[in-house]
Amino acid sequence: MTAELVFERIAIRAFRNITAAELDPAPRLNVVSGDNGHGKTSLLEALYVLCTSKSFRADKNAEVIQTGAEAAQIGARVAEGGLCREQRAVLRPKARTFSADGKRVAKLSAWAVKTPVVVFHPGDLALASGPAQGRRTLLDRVALFLEPVSADHRLRYQTALRERQRALDERGPRAPELDAYETLLAEHGAALCRTRERTAARIAEALGPSFERMAAPGLRLDVRLHSAGSPDPELFRRALAEARPVDVRRGSASFGPQRDDLELWVDGRSARRHASQGQQRVLSLALKVAELDCVRQARGAHPILLLDDVSSELDAERFEAVFRLLREVPSQVFVTTPRPELFVMPEVAPTDRADFAVCAGAVRRAR
Repeated sequence: MTAELVFERIAIRAFRNITAAELDPAPRLNVVSGDNGHGKTSLLEALYVLCTSKSFRADKNAEVIQTGAEAAQIGARVAEGGLCREQRAVLRPKARTFSADGKRVAKLSAWAVKTPVVVFHPGDLALASGPAQGRRTLLDRVALFLEPVSADHRLRYQTALRERQRALDERGPRAPELDAYETLLAEHGAALCRTRERTAARIAEALGPSFERMAAPGLRLDVRLHSAGSPDPELFRRALAEARPVDVRRGSASFGPQRDDLELWVDGRSARRHASQGQQRVLSLALKVAELDCVRQARGAHPILLLDDVSSELDAERFEAVFRLLREVPSQVFVTTPRPELFVMPEVAPTDRADFAVCAGAVRRAR
């Protein structure tokens, strides 16, 4: 049985241009409207940070803390399966803390699956057409729910990868510590490769139906993981050792999962290189629906869905696909838009919907 998951109460302080905001969202649909630059996306970003410990548009804590404030704070009462918990995040320029019911969380990978959330923002429209990094991030986000230990493998791999490259840059391919780093890389990198293979298969399984519902009839979709590493630790270690001279010249590792890609093919041709812009956008949206489905099944709860300004970025056909998604998914949804009149949904009961207006960082109930 899949549990219902909703924010019942939200409080935000000193987050970007939101000085102070408190809102009681509806259990189904929450439409957040306002002019560009007034804080709509900041509200969604705050919720994403609270749930995942990361921002979907900033790399450093200092970027989200309001100018002049010592810290940004986000709190929420979360209901899941009839039980409630209080979650809180405090972000300072060089530190961040997360707590549930007053108890500080030590392991952020465990925190990131506590309240599952899926975001779709304008940058995600390049998922199908853009660099591989975006698709790797989606892979790892889903893998975190399917196989939580993957986060530890990824962190240890990334740390060893940096140290190996530093040794290569400073002491060359005969540096004595390289064997130790490459043994670590082989262990954690091979485990990451195996996890990504299983995760890619699960995403492909979920992506097919979502793409079929949104795309033109008859299009054939194939999903392939292009693995730049090896699931075999010994093969992985040998490949790293052989690549040392190349990696010195390149200044980065030429072998390993940091170069993986989730390749998408439409009717036998690369979607990134040959699909139309409309097909690429359908694929990008379908990937997020697949993420939603994978996380729901792995976590046993309906993820909260955050849709940022999709009405401005999608044409009529793609926007209708979003409407179908809103009708079909039982998740609590937060959607931002400068045009709230577009979201006329009589099938959503008045008690299940809330409208909020954002102006100069202030949030108020619109109706």
